[in-house]
Amino acid sequence: MINNVVFLNESWFLPILGAAILLLVVFLWKEWTLAGKHRFIIKSTLVFIAVISLVLVVLKPAIHIPKKGGNIALLTPGYAKAQLDSLKKAERGLKLFNYEAGNPLPSQVSSSKKVFVLGYGLKEFDLWQMDGIPALYLNTELPEGVIKLNYKVENSVGDDLVVQGLYKNPKGGYRLLLEGPGETGLDSVELNGENEQAFKMLVPLKAKGNYIYSLTEKDEEGRIIKKDILPVKVAEKEELRILILNAFPTFETRYLKNFLAEAGHELVVRSQITRNRFKFEYLNTDRIGIGRLTEEILEPFDLLIADASSLRGFSGSERNVIGNMVREQGLGVFIQPDDTYFSSRGQLNILSFINFPNTEINDLQWPSIKLNAYPYRIKKEFGIREIHAPGNSIAAAYKKMGEGKIGTAVYSDTWELLLEGNDQAYRQIWSKLIEEVSRKEFSTASWNTVAISGQIDEPFEFELRTEIEDPFVTTGGGSNIPLIQDTSIPYLWRGTTWPRESGWNILHLDTISTYHFYVEDGLQGTTRDDVQILQANKRYFNAEIVEGQGYSPLEPVNPLWFFGLFLICMGGLWLEPKL
Repeated sequence: MINNVVFLNESWFLPILGAAILLLVVFLWKEWTLAGKHRFIIKSTLVFIAVISLVLVVLKPAIHIPKKGGNIALLTPGYAKAQLDSLKKAERGLKLFNYEAGNPLPSQVSSSKKVFVLGYGLKEFDLWQMDGIPALYLNTELPEGVIKLNYKVENSVGDDLVVQGLYKNPKGGYRLLLEGPGETGLDSVELNGENEQAFKMLVPLKAKGNYIYSLTEKDEEGRIIKKDILPVKVAEKEELRILILNAFPTFETRYLKNFLAEAGHELVVRSQITRNRFKFEYLNTDRIGIGRLTEEILEPFDLLIADASSLRGFSGSERNVIGNMVREQGLGVFIQPDDTYFSSRGQLNILSFINFPNTEINDLQWPSIKLNAYPYRIKKEFGIREIHAPGNSIAAAYKKMGEGKIGTAVYSDTWELLLEGNDQAYRQIWSKLIEEVSRKEFSTASWNTVAISGQIDEPFEFELRTEIEDPFVTTGGGSNIPLIQDTSIPYLWRGTTWPRESGWNILHLDTISTYHFYVEDGLQGTTRDDVQILQANKRYFNAEIVEGQGYSPLEPVNPLWFFGLFLICMGGLWLEPKL
């Protein structure tokens, strides 16, 4: 019994004990001087009981109540009726309760002996309510529909919006459509009726703004079966200044410079023809002299693309200049490798490589395309930021060096993609490489979220990186959002908001930065949401439960019992001299 007793004010134990001892000493000294030996024993007993009663009133003892409830089935969306029927037969007297997201769980859940959770499970922000409760998660099968979806929310004008994913149990004859604003059909895939079907669709982005695309499933007669909302943000294309240095003219640079120039970037290309002769090309920019590399020459450029032969031909002072510009000015450097680059060492060779037998790269993003590659892959180590990692290998990456980056890729002869008609794959590869490695303009704030979109009255979490010492973030309605500073990274802050309106919402950082995010009305959940809930519940719940473990409710002992005992003792001390 004593093991079931806890004190709600246990943290006050030491000061209360000190006060009780002092009070007991004062009472006993008083009674010792006034009472005889026989009377002192009686009075000291009353004093002791009175002081103990006062102590218990303050400490507030409570008792663990044994669980009297039976077993409970908590029904969440997606539960299988057949599974519930089987559970009813196995567990006599099973009580059923429906789960409502965002609301407290029924009180019977905490007092039950065992809780069976059926369906996809509780939403992640409600899982804390199951802490300490012995429960068994009887998850259901993966739902039908789009169970995996990958696309880029933040894009630039001129990019392709590439939407790819995996559909479970598609129905033959149905179609999956990528629709733009105004429900205009832009691309489509016919479902084949197999167990799983990978799909990929794309559309060019031509104007900046915040848009709503949708992934819509329709039957043979054109009726809408399901619709997934895809919020997309399109910003103006950032025009970069790029310097390309080659030890000799190459097909790779020939096609690359044309692609970059068509994208609007300013280019200077220097290709060595003979020992002291160079060919210069200027695209979208004025002519400038490029001799020995100095800080003045490199300062206007956001990205330096150099082949490995040029890198080996730089003088020591030129390498120092490049290193200083990377560390101090944020210059990006992309190295086009050759056969000897992967085993060379030097100031600018900060990435490590491992031998890899396969000289072709297959990627689910381009299942019908094989990229030529050198027989190496980039070694995964501290500081490596992946750009392209097909399978378990890293084909393209960069590493921070001070304010800037140095990156490379193991691709070879990517220009052959253009000759084979794979223009889109070529654009995607090089757009990603250029975007990741080039110098970024200084930004007062950087926002990041895990979720693609939010739901009304559900928590939407975000991260904010800023050098501002005490950032102040508000919603579009002017409500302040409390921020929590990361203990290890002082410029990283985290916050949570509960949006109340559907559509595009906005967050303000003081008056210097804003962030837009889309909020769905929550009336129609997506298959992807169900899959994420199912996976979160699998991580949270144990596979097995142990009978009798977990939380059992506490019932405080009524303090009137102790106070009444105190009054009786005080009355006894008052009456004793009169008897």
